[in-house]
Formats: sequence, structure tokens, C-alpha cells
Amino acid sequence: MGDNGAGRKVAGLLRRLPGADFASERLQAVERGLLQQLKRRMDRLEPPSSVSVLAVAMRSVADRSAAGPGGGISLQDLLHRSSEQGHDEAKAEYFGWVTSQLLPDQARILSAMSDGSTYPLIHVLAGSRIGLTAEPVVEWISSIGRNAGVQWNDVTPVYLGQLRALGLVETGPEDLSRRVQYEMLETEQVVRDGIARLHKGGLKGHIVRRVLMLSALGRAFWEDGRVSEDVSESFAGLVG
Repeated sequence: MGDNGAGRKVAGLLRRLPGADFASERLQAVERGLLQQLKRRMDRLEPPSSVSVLAVAMRSVADRSAAGPGGGISLQDLLHRSSEQGHDEAKAEYFGWVTSQLLPDQARILSAMSDGSTYPLIHVLAGSRIGLTAEPVVEWISSIGRNAGVQWNDVTPVYLGQLRALGLVETGPEDLSRRVQYEMLETEQVVRDGIARLHKGGLKGHIVRRVLMLSALGRAFWEDGRVSEDVSESFAGLVG
């Protein structure tokens, strides 16, 4: 039996335990309460005409509750919802989905760039000796992981690749004033190992220097999802 089958079996056993339904209902009630409290606070910060990610999150909770255990949203449900959406609702739906894809370390990375800061970034490309082709071998090597305080810095390149796939970050031309920072990145073990493998295979390694920054979509996402400190503190009062 695969992992999914085992997961469904365990979930089924848990649902048959005494009090499981009550616990699930209480958890959903607490979740709805948290989101409602946040939405009330955010309503005082946002113009009435805007649609926040919190509103989408509340709708998602309601949808999951209505669907019941093991339920889901059908394609027909999505098509029906799309016929009722405006621009703001569609944007909030997308941002809500993006939020669900992020990890805490990735939120730290976005936060580090939210003030407009840029960071040095390098890629290592593989090319033939005559330089007719170039394929990426090592990508998304940047100092932003350490600067942002991510907890698993080794996978910062993976984090950045995923953020790029979500459209939240982009790269720009080399910043010539950061020569020393680029040179430090080029001494990273993963970079040296990548170049060594290329040379061993008779290929030439080419280092591309760029800068990393939030994209326009990333800036809009950050602004839409910002939550003030007093809203964050409301969690303690609700669950305490």
C-alpha cells in the first residue's frame, strides 16, 4: 500500500475514535474564530473595497467545513466561483494559494527583500569548450539565506527556485559595486564542486552574476498579506 493509501487508512481509524468528531468540530471553530478576529482587525487597516488574503482564508475554512472529512472542491465549484469573481477576488484567491505553498524560511526571505533590498546571486552554467551551449548546473546561490536568518540555509537555492516559480522574485543585472560579495559566493563549496565536476567532464564552467529582488507580483503579495503586530498578538488572547 502506498503512502496515500496508508494515510487514508490512518485517517479513517482516527475518525472512528471516541470524540474524534467533536475534536474536529472544536478545531474548526477555533480556526474560524482566529480568522474572524484577524479579519476584524484587518478591516480597520484596509479600505472597505479591498479583498484581503484573510477573507479568502476564511472562505477556505468554510468550504472545508461544508465539504466534510475527505471532501474537496470540485472543478464545477471553481468554475461557478470564477463567474462571480471580480479582479480583487481573483487576486486574493491567488495570493491565498501562494501563501499555502510557502514555508517559514521562505517568508523570512521575502521579508528580507520587502524594503526594496537586493542581494547578490550567482548561477554556474556548463558550456562546451567552444562555448556554443550553456546549461545551468548550480543555480540560485545567494547570501540572502544567511542575511534573512533562514533555519536551513543549505536549501536556500531550492527556496529561491520555488519563489521564482511562484513569480514572487526576479533577477536583475550584476551590481558592479558588489564585487567582493560575488567573489565570496564563488568560494562556496557547492559552487567549487559544480565547477570541478564540469572540468572533470571536459566542460567549461561559466559563472553568471545577478542580483535578486522582489518582483512586482512579490511586492503586491507582501503588501496584501502584511499583518500588524497587534493583530498577531490577538492569537494569544483567542487560544489562551
